[in-house]
Amino acid sequence: MSHVKFEIPADDLKRASEFYKEVFGWSTMDLPFNYVILDTHGKPVNPMASSGGISPRNDFVKAPVLIIPVDSIDETAKKIKDAGGETLNDKQRVGDFGFSMYIKDTEGSIMCLWEEIKK
Repeated sequence: MSHVKFEIPADDLKRASEFYKEVFGWSTMDLPFNYVILDTHGKPVNPMASSGGISPRNDFVKAPVLIIPVDSIDETAKKIKDAGGETLNDKQRVGDFGFSMYIKDTEGSIMCLWEEIKK
């Protein structure tokens, strides 16, 4: 399983990408579905080992969120509901990379579950 990542919301993905490149020296890679992946070490971006991403600001991503890798979103979503949290959207496919789902914990914090496509 991969490490916990982060997602930063932005109104303008290109402007945000330039900001993080200039200020922190991060590398970015634009994906064809309105998302930018990041490498915080400044190395060429490897989509399967990225540090996180920049996404369009939306109802779920209004502030930075953690992206938590799980073996099964479906199983984890059930555990979240049983523990008093809630799921905010249906499981969504993200290209050929994996699946995501936004959740809210018992304290109102929003996070994103990530299930990598097993090859």
